[in-house]
Amino acid sequence: TATVPRQSRPPQTNINTTLKHPAPLPPQPAQKTGPSFKAVPPKPGLKISRVQQGIVLSWNMTVTDSHATIVNYQLFAYQEGSAPPNSALWKKVGDVKALPLPMACTLTQFQEGNKYHFAVRAVDTHQRVGPFSDPNTIHLVAKAAS
Repeated sequence: TATVPRQSRPPQTNINTTLKHPAPLPPQPAQKTGPSFKAVPPKPGLKISRVQQGIVLSWNMTVTDSHATIVNYQLFAYQEGSAPPNSALWKKVGDVKALPLPMACTLTQFQEGNKYHFAVRAVDTHQRVGPFSDPNTIHLVAKAAS
């Protein structure tokens, strides 16, 4: 009788087993610089909460006179699925005009039973982007019928 090799595919490498959601954030673009430019925006702190109407993202950060004026915030998100985590999963879902901090916005159109990951970053008057907030995750568990 012929022996059948036990292993039909290459061995798993540590890369796949150590990656977990949320996926790595997209790389930062090259930033414009100039002698009169102030510092790029700081890293926001992001919180997520669930409300009747959807999901509320709220963020805050310490902005000083050394930072250029922030004009808006970019919201990034993705729905966790079967794809392995990689930075290409992150998509810009919108821009929010900067208002006095702390900021918040309500997002709708999410499906229960899914897990969503969010990150936010500030954009200044020079169109430079600050670092992403740490990713934050919400799992929309179906509500029990009352």
